[in-house]
Amino acid sequence: MTVYFVTVLLILNVLPPLGWVQHTFAYTDKKLCEQYINEYKEEISLSLGAYFGSTLVGIKQFECMTYEQAIKRNSELGH
Repeated sequence: MTVYFVTVLLILNVLPPLGWVQHTFAYTDKKLCEQYINEYKEEISLSLGAYFGSTLVGIKQFECMTYEQAIKRNSELGH
């Protein structure tokens, strides 16, 4: 079974500066994951800001993707 996670591309003041982070809650339906992002994007952004603090420079993109997709994309970014 494929599961999807709310995944956010962050810009941080560390090297490498770009990285994908994933929420821990899994969705079996990608549309529901996307709906969650649409409804709670601001809350997700505030939560990430509180967690990363001054390390967070910005939020570049929101997506729903699998764990494997996030690993692959982070590898491509140098993680």
